[in-house]
Amino acid sequence: MAVNSNITSHHDGALTSPQLLAVGLFAIFMVGLGAGAALFGPGTGLFSSESETFEASVDAPLGTNQYILVEVDEGDNDEEVLIEHIHHVFFFTATDRGGLITWDFGDGFTATGALTNHSFAEPGYYTVRVSELLDGSVEEVALIVEVDLVSQAEVDNMECVCAPTAKDTVILLSEHEGQSSIEGFVKVEHDGSSESCSLRNPLQECHVRVLLQRLNGGDVVEESVLFDDTFRSNEKVVDFVFDSVVLQPGERLQLRLETDQLRDWHKPTAEWSTEAPVV
Repeated sequence: MAVNSNITSHHDGALTSPQLLAVGLFAIFMVGLGAGAALFGPGTGLFSSESETFEASVDAPLGTNQYILVEVDEGDNDEEVLIEHIHHVFFFTATDRGGLITWDFGDGFTATGALTNHSFAEPGYYTVRVSELLDGSVEEVALIVEVDLVSQAEVDNMECVCAPTAKDTVILLSEHEGQSSIEGFVKVEHDGSSESCSLRNPLQECHVRVLLQRLNGGDVVEESVLFDDTFRSNEKVVDFVFDSVVLQPGERLQLRLETDQLRDWHKPTAEWSTEAPVV
């Protein structure tokens, strides 16, 4: 009996191996597509904007402004005052979820957008409020920043109060309302147009008087002596620390420098720092 070695098996309606493979791959694709929609689709998923909370931040909560004053006298006793203000720049960031973001810096200025920057003209504490309008609802975040101040002044040469050409030598320390602390120094240097302080006889020693004055409007309402003596070097430094100074509206604090020595011709400079006033 002859045996047929070519055996073929066929069942109507059954899927062949290539068809089964294609169906399996399609099922895997659809499952992956559904998972991707759940993961990345609007309103749900890991990267959904609605899953993020609205937050805001500032690069640094403390900044320091600078104030520089220089008096220039070309010999006519009519000084030109040059003033430079350098303001610290704060950088602010808020969560961008597609809403309208508005910033209120607490000093009369505003901005919009998730990223912004701002400088404050005066020292103090500021509450910065940022709000987001999204889908009809509003969220708000508040940040507090502190602005301190460092100052330096170089004023025109001072003369003896007895001289007919004598003029006021005044350094304005602060006119910022509120309570703050002020620390620094004032220095007078002999400029060399007369005999050195170190070579003078005892009756002609260099002299300086440093007064701290509080003014209201243009009137001195309080005064104290920080230093009043002679010295035998070509410079004299007087340090000062004023804790918890409170200034009311219209008040200011200043240093007045004087000398009683006719032969003195001092060049005053000062540097000081002011903590942010608390109103």
